[in-house]
Amino acid sequence: MKSIKLKLILANIGIILFSILLISVPVVLIQYKQQMQITQDDVQDKIVQGHTKINLFLEEPRIMVQTVSYYLDSHPDDKDKIENYFEDLLKGKNSFSELYYAGAIPVKDGGFFWANDRWQPPADYDQTTRAWYKAGKNTKKGQLTVSDPYLDNVTNSMVAAISTSVTKNGIFSGVVALDIQLKGLNDLVSPIKLSRSGNSFLLDKNGNFVTNPDTTKLMNNNFFTDYSLEDYQSKINDEDIFFIDNDGKGNYFAARVVSKESGWIFVTVGPRKELLEGVYSSLKIVITLSLVGLLLGILIAIVLSHSIIKPIIIVKDTINGIASGNADLTKRIEIKSKDEIGALVGGFNRFSEKLQTIISDVKNSKETLSDAGSDLDESSQDAASAITQIIANIESMHGQINHQHNSVTETAGAVNEIASNIESLERMINNQSTSVSQASAAVEEMIGNIRSVNNSVEKMAESFHSLETTAISGIDKQTDVNKKIEEIENQSQMLQEANQAIANIASQTNLLAMNAAIEASHAGEAGKGFSVVADEIRKLSETSTAQSKTIGDQLSNIKNSISTVVVASSESSQAFSSVSDKIQETDQLVEQIKAAMIEQMQGSQQISEALHVMNDSTIEVHSASAEMSEGNKAILEEVKNLQNATAVMKESMEEMSIGAQKINQSGTTLRKVDIKMRESITAIGEQIDQFKV
Repeated sequence: MKSIKLKLILANIGIILFSILLISVPVVLIQYKQQMQITQDDVQDKIVQGHTKINLFLEEPRIMVQTVSYYLDSHPDDKDKIENYFEDLLKGKNSFSELYYAGAIPVKDGGFFWANDRWQPPADYDQTTRAWYKAGKNTKKGQLTVSDPYLDNVTNSMVAAISTSVTKNGIFSGVVALDIQLKGLNDLVSPIKLSRSGNSFLLDKNGNFVTNPDTTKLMNNNFFTDYSLEDYQSKINDEDIFFIDNDGKGNYFAARVVSKESGWIFVTVGPRKELLEGVYSSLKIVITLSLVGLLLGILIAIVLSHSIIKPIIIVKDTINGIASGNADLTKRIEIKSKDEIGALVGGFNRFSEKLQTIISDVKNSKETLSDAGSDLDESSQDAASAITQIIANIESMHGQINHQHNSVTETAGAVNEIASNIESLERMINNQSTSVSQASAAVEEMIGNIRSVNNSVEKMAESFHSLETTAISGIDKQTDVNKKIEEIENQSQMLQEANQAIANIASQTNLLAMNAAIEASHAGEAGKGFSVVADEIRKLSETSTAQSKTIGDQLSNIKNSISTVVVASSESSQAFSSVSDKIQETDQLVEQIKAAMIEQMQGSQQISEALHVMNDSTIEVHSASAEMSEGNKAILEEVKNLQNATAVMKESMEEMSIGAQKINQSGTTLRKVDIKMRESITAIGEQIDQFKV
């Protein structure tokens, strides 16, 4: 992954290159266009110059032929005079080969051929078949024609004939012509060129070389074929200059027809690169200056990017320090600039300060949680001890009630036996003494059992009073635990709100980065560097968001654990309340049993006194038997009540045993919740203790 510094350097290099191209390309194009315009003007000048020189070269022979034509029209045909006239005209004219006049009748048929050199053609000579004759014959009065160049057999040089028709009295009488030497044209045409290595040629109307330093090519080689320019030959005329700056092979080419009379073509050709030497030279200078500017730009980009990245690196190192273990939230970054980087550093310092405050509050809350956890642990241990004691007392009371139940059962049997004895008292009077003794013993035993039951009931009442006091204390401690748990839940909510504030800061930072990226996009190429900085700010915001989400998840887990503690604590409170209610109900039953036992004690004492009276006086048995019968009925009724009370006590004890088991289960659950809460508090403490505030 590329660093911001490298991206800034590359962005600045890109901007520099773009600037160089933005400046140099138009300059080069403008110079190229200017050079091409200069070339166009130069082509115009050279073509006109060649056209002028060739026409000037032909102008004198034209005038001469025109003059001779007028002379012959106005003078009679006199061979000697005409030949002398021709000779005089050609004196000192080395560029002219021969001036001659041929009649309308072929020489072989008796016609004439007069020339300045008095050349006598052979007997079979037919001038009417010659090209110069045919061309001249077809001209009108005052009109000239130039023949195709040809090799003169007399002079053995390249010549061309300028001819025109001669009429006398409106009747065609012959053709006058002038042969001109063309070797001088090469000296006129060759220097007229556009570039140092260029060449200029004069061509006939078919494109054959009329001038060429290589004489072997004269009228033998075709220029358009040699230079592969056949496609352009038909585009050349005598009105416009034809010019192409690149023929596809790196050559330029310009041409124009010299005159309609001859159809000759002046052409100039050469390497295109020589036309653009000035452009190439300027391009080298531009490239050199561009490289120098690029190197300076790279140096400036490195220095500038270093100054921009340095505070960002400091922010990155500080954030990594906070994200790692043993984070120091007391650190602050020194603000050395008032630009966006300075604003970013300032925002980070404010974020660190806010986070330091939050973590400090969390640490204080952690200590409160630890104290609450210790109190909860102590309360749960006390509750467990109290529950254990309650269960032990219930078991003891359950055994005593079972013993009491057995005693009541025995008492019921004895009372039934007394009832039987009373019923058979009259017929068993002889056994009265024995029965009275047995009854006395049974009553004494019953009194002892009643006293034992009464003592057990008193102990049970004392145990229930102690149990009720312990339950009330447990309820009070459970209430304190609930209050502390509510405080923990409120502090957890504060942590959630603080973490939400952190997430909002990260979101605002991300929004700032997005706005910065949009502004950088609006700035185009000039904002690419700042776009990279905005991207890094966005990444920083995403990292903060991720850290905030992690803290939020931890706080959610803590909140869930606290909610579990709250539910368990509520259940424990309900269980304590249920135990307290059951204890109060049981205490009321014990009081009832105690009252019944007191009454039973009193009844038993009365029976004992009655039995003593029976023992003292057997005579009074009959009178007392009726009272005994009534007393026995009362005893049976009381025994029944005692049995019912004992059954109720037994059922209550079973319910108390079930309630005690539930209380024990609630205590176990509370203990587990206490352990989980202590573990959560320890985990929170380990996370919070990593921050230095």
